[in-house]
Amino acid sequence: MELNLDPHLLRALVVVAETGTVSGAAERLSRTQAAISMQLKRLEVDLGTQLLTRTSRGVTLTDSGQILVAYARKLIALGDDARQQIEGRQLVGRVRLGLIEDLVATRLPILLAEFRKRFPQVELDLITAHSGELSQSLQTEKLDMVIADPSRFASVPFFHWSRQLVWSGSRMIDVGEGDAIPLIVFEGSCTWQDKTTVAFAAAGVAWSVACRVSSYGALIGALRAGLGYSLMLPESVPSDCETIDADQRLPAAPSADFGLFLTRESSKIVKELGFYLREKLVR
Repeated sequence: MELNLDPHLLRALVVVAETGTVSGAAERLSRTQAAISMQLKRLEVDLGTQLLTRTSRGVTLTDSGQILVAYARKLIALGDDARQQIEGRQLVGRVRLGLIEDLVATRLPILLAEFRKRFPQVELDLITAHSGELSQSLQTEKLDMVIADPSRFASVPFFHWSRQLVWSGSRMIDVGEGDAIPLIVFEGSCTWQDKTTVAFAAAGVAWSVACRVSSYGALIGALRAGLGYSLMLPESVPSDCETIDADQRLPAAPSADFGLFLTRESSKIVKELGFYLREKLVR
């Protein structure tokens, strides 16, 4: 038996365990089934024990196989982390990232900080604007990457995801039973507001524009002052405001769609950040 286990053999075993078949592992690893089977056999010979139970429907791990896979995942993770740390020191450049202001109050900044820690020589420029402006900036290559409302883009996003919105309002707000629901809205076109209009119309509830704002900061100020209700991401609700449950007056809050878009000729750094955010944001 060899003293050291070949990491390539361990990776083959882990992928077989994840896919449940040798053919699935071969496809994921871009190898032939015969090559994967040979790697598994070599592992079993080296360890002197059976790692897999083979049937016509696929493979399952034996007790020894389960123990080895647990250790293999740790070893592979350590190796991948070491590679990322070394490559991170070598990756140098700048990423100009545009995003809508609402995302500043989410965990996205934390993810960017973690990426910056992994790749310390990468510079990150953050620019906030409305989705339409961000789309134009991406087309003219003033930005390398954009996270915004995909309905404002003609191109297909690198990836997309959805988040459930909530109604938020100040604890000071006082709306009479027969009064129209006061809303805080952004100036210009906004997909969230379009959905809001449809939701109120479908519920047959009267509403009015209580305040128009031009920035996210102004929205927070109007919300805290109790000027009206607004749709928000759950984690961006100010501490002195509260989430309002949908009832007979407020319709159910819609969801919000987000897309991450890359410039046409993306650099290695931009793509690396794109893959990283896709891993963290899409569950």
